[in-house]
Amino acid sequence: MGYLAGIDLGTTSTKVLIMDAAGSVLGKGSAAYDLLIPQMAYAEQDPAQWWEAVKAALQGAAAAAGINPGEIEGISFSGQMHGLVALGADKKPVCNAIIHLDQRSASVLEELREAAGTLMSQELLNRPSAGMMISTLYWMKKNQPQLLERIRYVMAPKDYIRFLFCGEIGTEVSDAAASLGFSVKNRCWCTELFSRLGLPQEIFPPVSESCEIAGTVTAETSRETGLSQDTKVVYGAGDSLAALTGIGVVEPGAMACNIGTASQLVVVADKPVYDPQMRIQTWCHTVPGRWAVQSGTLNGGSTLNWFRNQILRSSAPFSVLDEEAYRIPAGSEGLLFLPYLAGERTPWDNPCAKGVYFGLSMKHTQAHLVRATMEGVIFNLKECLGILDEMKAERTVLLASGGAARGRTWKQIQADMLGMPVHTTKVEEEACQGAAILAATGIGLYPDIPTACKSIVVMSGEVVEPLTENMKMYEERQGAFHELYESVKHMMK
Repeated sequence: MGYLAGIDLGTTSTKVLIMDAAGSVLGKGSAAYDLLIPQMAYAEQDPAQWWEAVKAALQGAAAAAGINPGEIEGISFSGQMHGLVALGADKKPVCNAIIHLDQRSASVLEELREAAGTLMSQELLNRPSAGMMISTLYWMKKNQPQLLERIRYVMAPKDYIRFLFCGEIGTEVSDAAASLGFSVKNRCWCTELFSRLGLPQEIFPPVSESCEIAGTVTAETSRETGLSQDTKVVYGAGDSLAALTGIGVVEPGAMACNIGTASQLVVVADKPVYDPQMRIQTWCHTVPGRWAVQSGTLNGGSTLNWFRNQILRSSAPFSVLDEEAYRIPAGSEGLLFLPYLAGERTPWDNPCAKGVYFGLSMKHTQAHLVRATMEGVIFNLKECLGILDEMKAERTVLLASGGAARGRTWKQIQADMLGMPVHTTKVEEEACQGAAILAATGIGLYPDIPTACKSIVVMSGEVVEPLTENMKMYEERQGAFHELYESVKHMMK
């Protein structure tokens, strides 16, 4: 029997999941690597470290599954989005990978956006930001033109790893969209933007759909990994889109509320809708002819992690904090939290935004602060939901994902604030499973991605219903949350 491997190239580590064709997880592996900060505002990684970590994680997953890597029939990828891997004519990196956390291109954003002009609303359907491939390349043109001249190929991080597996250079629609040099509307490179920015068009690789086959494992990689040269290599997706695929959010109207380190509210659309004010991002979905409309916020579970580690100075499991918060009334008895510890991108686009606890009194306890922290994250996502409603983005079902999908307080707050029943899956490694689903579809085990998801993704059976009294109270408190931000934002600089 053939097996499938899903590889997720994250920001701090690589994870590998091996499953069978029915979706049963057989083994997992992981390996970490370094984040390099050569100077202020820079964020880089060594692609050679990625490759060593991928091989180690793959070997660990195969050992945990009790199989020989040569039995893996198909392999696909998920990866950190927006970053730049630049190769020379010899197909080797000309510099470290410049990843999504990098802010050096902030200095050229105003000029870049002015040059892009109406292309942002007519083609890109997004506004370029620092850390995105097109922004980094434009910064390079302005500041390191000699380096730009050495570049023959550019690609996203996971595309480089896939290249090492099969020897074929290319990308796919979700990571191409996240480069901000891509027509999300028409699912092709925006060559007019390249012309306006004076960037060489020929460095951008061919673009495929996420579940297409890129090639088979090379002889060299077969020797290094134990994979068969017959193993098919499937393009894969950016991690946000792979994770959506991994929990089965692939049909129009399906919405996911993901709370990991950051948080996202994302809904699937069957047409390329976008926010004219560019507060919300629109990406190409893994499913051909579908798009993901996403509010990518910067603050999520990281706020609770900060509160536990830096304020409580505790190692208590998050499940304990969740249970404490569950016993506090909805609304935290008047306590509000603005969750902007890392600034904020959506909905405010305010890098100077700060965190605020407002309304503290002698009656408030640790549990109140925990619950208010959780509520603040969802209040911000509810602001984003308002933008989705302005866009008339259809939403029919809501799935909770990320670490918050495991806490009953988080799920109840989501149901009450967002006004929808909250469903969950039994998926643990969402992006890895999404990559494995793309592999299964790509090699022909399933006719399409939605069919594969219906067969492989297992729902938990638990549904958290919104409570009418909480919904009414949160609706009133939403106005207070919004007013609080508007009242103090001028002081945040």
